[in-house]
Amino acid sequence: MVKITAKARTRRETAAKLTRALKEFRVRGVTTNKAFLLHVLENDEFLDGHVDTGFIAAHPELLVPMKEKDRAQKLLHYIGDTIVNGTPKALGAAGPPPSSVDPMIPEINPVPKTKQSLKDIFDIEGPEAFAKAVRQNDGLLITDTTWRDAHQSLLATRVRTIDMLNVAVPTSIALRNAYSLECWGGATFDVSMRFLREDPWDRLASLR
Repeated sequence: MVKITAKARTRRETAAKLTRALKEFRVRGVTTNKAFLLHVLENDEFLDGHVDTGFIAAHPELLVPMKEKDRAQKLLHYIGDTIVNGTPKALGAAGPPPSSVDPMIPEINPVPKTKQSLKDIFDIEGPEAFAKAVRQNDGLLITDTTWRDAHQSLLATRVRTIDMLNVAVPTSIALRNAYSLECWGGATFDVSMRFLREDPWDRLASLR
């Protein structure tokens, strides 16, 4: 048994809260009286408190079933089908292979270290020393988001781990003084598994 209760200043405000709660409530696999309750809560006589023991008999429309939009169930079915069977053909999964494009990887000569990086301080001296170095830093601390955000919109986060690894060394040199490099976001985990067929945890380890 499931109960929904609500409290408000007036009868109609309370009914509005109950109506919203019922419409957001999802019960699958069994028959419920949800449609009946919604009909009652939308009836003006009930909302005005003008009811008696013959109320239901006088309003047979209260018993008319309602057809719900099962969007959540459809979404779960789609996600499960995609994970098990792969991307649908309608999204280009079975189309011609993409054209081969070899990106130009810049040659950047290594620069000798003249001071400890913040990462070195964290690894060697611990988090307290790292926090102290951050507070004492004179100037801006930059976080580069290329590995996450730069391919998120137009490329739908589809850049592969191997492509990132091909530019990892030049990136580590060019951005050696950066505070951090962001390479993880909400879509990264999802796209790696469902579209690229990669392990997102292996990506983190490889980039590290």
